[in-house]
Order: sequence, then C-alpha cells, then structure tokens
Amino acid sequence: MNLESRREREQRYKRQRRSSIMGVVIILALVLVIGVALWVGKSSIDAKNREYESQIQQLEQQLKEQEERKSELEEYKKYIKTKKFVEEVAKDKFGLLYPNEIMFKPKGD
Repeated sequence: MNLESRREREQRYKRQRRSSIMGVVIILALVLVIGVALWVGKSSIDAKNREYESQIQQLEQQLKEQEERKSELEEYKKYIKTKKFVEEVAKDKFGLLYPNEIMFKPKGD
C-alpha cells in the first residue's frame, strides 16, 4: 500500500499547483508571442497593400493617358487619309501647287 503522509500530500499538491501555474504562464507567453507576430505581419501586409494601391492608381492614370493617346492617334490616322492632309504635305514639303494657284513669298526669302 502506498500511503502518503499529510505532509507529502501537501507537497505533491504544491508541486502540481506550481506546475499548472507554470503551464498557464507558458501558454500566456506563447499566446502573447503569437499575437505580436501576427500584429507585425499584419502591419507589413498593410504597408504592402498601401504600396499596391498607389501602384494601382498610377497604372490606372497611365492607362487613361494611353487611351487618350490612342484616340488622338486614331483621329490623326483619319486625318492623314484626307485630301487636306495630302495638300498640306505637298505644299509644305515639296512646294507643289495647283496649276491655277499662285504663291506669294515675302521679300527677303
């Protein structure tokens, strides 16, 4: 038979209490460490998110500018197919005129 004295029983309960208190302290410390790690991770993710939002805004602005440029180029493409454009190029670059057209040049040229 394993009979414990009253003193041995009290010592065992004290050890168990200390052990359980240490367990709770260790668990709280682990929860605290995990909480801090999650908070730091969230902070870095938030910073990256702000950076990505900024990049998105810049890219949207660039997209808008390129769409405007595209529409300008389409208008220019239509313009270069007109008779007016051909006449302007012929006059400016090649000095060509219609047969009944007279060119006046200022003095000094």
